[in-house]
Amino acid sequence: MKSINKKLTEELIIKARELGLTGKQLDTYVSTNMYILEKERKNKAEEEAKLLGTAMQQLLPEIFEDKRAIPNSFLRGALFGMVRKGRRSLVGDMPIFTMSQYDLTFTGYELDQNDLELWDTLIYLAKERNVNNELRITLYDLCQQMRLSYNQERSKKLEERALRLQLGQVKIQTNNKTFAGSLINNVYIDKEGDGKLVIEYNKKLAPLFTEDFTYISADIRHLLGDNQLARWLYNFYESHNQPIPFAIDFIKKLCRSDSELKGFKQKLKISLEQVKKAHLAVNHKSKWDYEISKNNYLMIYPKGKTKKQLELFSKF
Repeated sequence: MKSINKKLTEELIIKARELGLTGKQLDTYVSTNMYILEKERKNKAEEEAKLLGTAMQQLLPEIFEDKRAIPNSFLRGALFGMVRKGRRSLVGDMPIFTMSQYDLTFTGYELDQNDLELWDTLIYLAKERNVNNELRITLYDLCQQMRLSYNQERSKKLEERALRLQLGQVKIQTNNKTFAGSLINNVYIDKEGDGKLVIEYNKKLAPLFTEDFTYISADIRHLLGDNQLARWLYNFYESHNQPIPFAIDFIKKLCRSDSELKGFKQKLKISLEQVKKAHLAVNHKSKWDYEISKNNYLMIYPKGKTKKQLELFSKF
């Protein structure tokens, strides 16, 4: 702590001299700014202590079995993007391509939509089961919660996903908030019987849920099956009330697809059709629709193609 204060003092002295301050003015500048910085440090420490002393379930918004709350910073970029089978990379401090209001870097094994589904299921269970700090759950129960049939292969995959979430280190800057840490603090795996997971939550994630989150339908996601692109598209566009047209190449980068543009466009059409059908299956009155322009822009119509939207999007 003394070395940190010494370094800060030296930096403030240099800054004061750059401002042309000397003598008492320099001393006053340094002491005043040291006081301000120390006060800010104490306030931050008090806020963190209060956060860590609060039960996890109390830090979360309302979450329901069908409506999962997910921070928009997780939905609007490549943090949980496409990963081809056998091509999951281990990366270090890698910038994540995302919407301009977010600044993300990631260290660990690349994450996909299956990892996101496990994470938001664990967050839902923290709320539903009034968890303070740790969730203890059998792998059989976890499979039931995720609408999966239980078998050894599936339980092994859930274990692997939990470990990826714990290993991955994320730095997320959104407006005035910064989160740096793992998506799960600790994971304990007991393989006896049906197997058991003990999950220790990272409470410092809670500020990411403040206003800037979206409710995702678990029903629609379930209907999209194993189609990673369809699930990503559903999540991404669900996080926008009035989505604007985006170039297909931009969408390709956002979801971290390594397909050629032509092949990606074909997969995109198939996935969009699947999303459209899933919306209709859950809500028979749904008018959710899409269109790909000749200039390769994707337009999404959450409530159907209205005259106003068609006029606004005509230039694309």
